[in-house]
Amino acid sequence: ISILLVDEQRKKFRRLSLTDSMTGLLNRTGFNSQLEEYLEGNKQKNCVGILLDVDNFKFINDTWGHAAGDRALQIIANRMLSNTRTSHDIVIRTGGDEFMILLFRSQATDAIAIAQRISGQVTSHVFVVDGHTVPLSVSWGIAEVNGELDVAIQNADSAMYRMKHTKEG
Repeated sequence: ISILLVDEQRKKFRRLSLTDSMTGLLNRTGFNSQLEEYLEGNKQKNCVGILLDVDNFKFINDTWGHAAGDRALQIIANRMLSNTRTSHDIVIRTGGDEFMILLFRSQATDAIAIAQRISGQVTSHVFVVDGHTVPLSVSWGIAEVNGELDVAIQNADSAMYRMKHTKEG
């Protein structure tokens, strides 16, 4: 076995261990690795977090099947990637129907604009399953990271659920 082949296999397994196989986004392990790398090189830790959650995802899975749910997740992941900077931002699928974006060297106003753009693109996407148009939407929350990332994530999570409950009510 050549050393090049072994090296290619090692790179492939590393990539697989850091990404979500469904969406191609980073998973939590990949996120932690990228975040650590970023913070080492940037003493200014100013960034903004966006949490996104797919609205009525259980309904999509229960009504149209898991293949439709998987396609919905892929559509949303693609919208997130097309609205972020690959060299500056971290986009991850945190699990299930939840996603997170960390926007580095950004302000809250930047995050709001990006979240609104992603939400608009998801909502306007014509998602057809078995000849039926299935509505897609996301709820989101943002928080500036001014210290502890965990606190910012909790704040963004609270904002996201307030939006979700407003939509449901």
